[in-house]
Amino acid sequence: MSETTSTDGFGTPGKVWLGTLVVLVVAGLFAWFYQLSEGLAVTGMNNVFSWGLYIMLFVFFVGLSAGGLIISSVPKFFHSDRYDSIAALGVLVSFACIVVAGLLIIPDLGRPLKAIGFLLSPDFRSPMVWDFAIVIVYGLFTAGYFWLLTRRDLAARGSRLAFGVKDTAAGRKRDKKLSFWAAAIAIPLAVALHSITGWIFALQIGRGDWFSPLVAPMFIMKALVSGLALMLVVAVLADRFTRFELSRELVPELGKVLGIFVAVHIVYLLAAERLPHAWADSFGFWSITSGFLVGDTLSFWLWTLVGGVIPLALLVLPSLRRQVWAVFTASVFAIVGILFEGVNLIFTGYDQLNIDAAPGVTTGTDYLNYGSNVWATSGSYTPTIVELLISLGLVALGALIVTLGLRFFPVFPDETVETHTRRERPDAAAADGGQARTDGGTDE
Repeated sequence: MSETTSTDGFGTPGKVWLGTLVVLVVAGLFAWFYQLSEGLAVTGMNNVFSWGLYIMLFVFFVGLSAGGLIISSVPKFFHSDRYDSIAALGVLVSFACIVVAGLLIIPDLGRPLKAIGFLLSPDFRSPMVWDFAIVIVYGLFTAGYFWLLTRRDLAARGSRLAFGVKDTAAGRKRDKKLSFWAAAIAIPLAVALHSITGWIFALQIGRGDWFSPLVAPMFIMKALVSGLALMLVVAVLADRFTRFELSRELVPELGKVLGIFVAVHIVYLLAAERLPHAWADSFGFWSITSGFLVGDTLSFWLWTLVGGVIPLALLVLPSLRRQVWAVFTASVFAIVGILFEGVNLIFTGYDQLNIDAAPGVTTGTDYLNYGSNVWATSGSYTPTIVELLISLGLVALGALIVTLGLRFFPVFPDETVETHTRRERPDAAAADGGQARTDGGTDE
């Protein structure tokens, strides 16, 4: 194999895509340096809203990562080879998402050196410590898991990324057993990752919107929705723009699973969480019904209508579910819905202080830039351009990881390469780590 570390295998569209991602990452770095020099005052956060866009996206990307890893690992745990063609892709996406999630903690801390405290003087009574630890362990595990799934194909191509591993029949058989044990670890690890994140919210004193035993199960369910939806979106895009091939037989199957996940999350768990609260507030039939069916914020409707009703409408009919565009559209809407569930969770669930008596706390900002700080028992939050640039830069970094992973790693089994005729894509990124050829093969 004539392995290269350049962008020669990407073509013009690929190089434009890479350049755009690099520009966004650099812009995010400059915004972060500015935040470091000026402090958290340049963000929209204050003493009322001490969590904002960074934590909202942290929860979102942890869910994307956990869901993707669970979906990729369950078939391997049950010794099914049917979904092998997307297993490595799912783990790659999961790794990219946990990198983004972990890095989002850094700008939220304000001072990066605060993270050392988690390592040198951890307070194990705090769920924050457990979350910080499991994010690190989970990130290292997903990186190793992805290498395990691709190392024999890397060795077959003579790639240095195989790190001395040889491609043998006995080795592939051994890796199949190892992938079962890796899946056995991955599933509970992913469940623990997002459950702990959910418990952080559920254990916050005085935050009534979060105080529920169903927070962790809802976090797991939205991880399954968003993780599978992101896998489908990336797989469809990779099939279109790279030499990765998505089996058309898997699209309706995975679409059906996504529809089930959305229904359980939106129809059942949402009602199960909101109904007891509505019942406690009023014993009137309509008051109870409206209490758990009707939301009072736009983010609630974007979550339930855009992220629930529309995907279900596209996925419930078999004739539509067989169409790639329908499954792709439903997946995009499902991801958007989960994103706005996070907005609803933090931006509306964090506006009331757990201090209900005047004067409350200072907001941390001056009124019209003069006079004393404003005292309040509730607040509002709007992300600043600094927060948006930093967040966008980190999301671009995740996309860059996936793009380079598709370019330099074989994200589909070797059998797929041997038994399928590759379509001619002269400008596509070579998803198997080799240079694209007009005959559909590789340069090995």
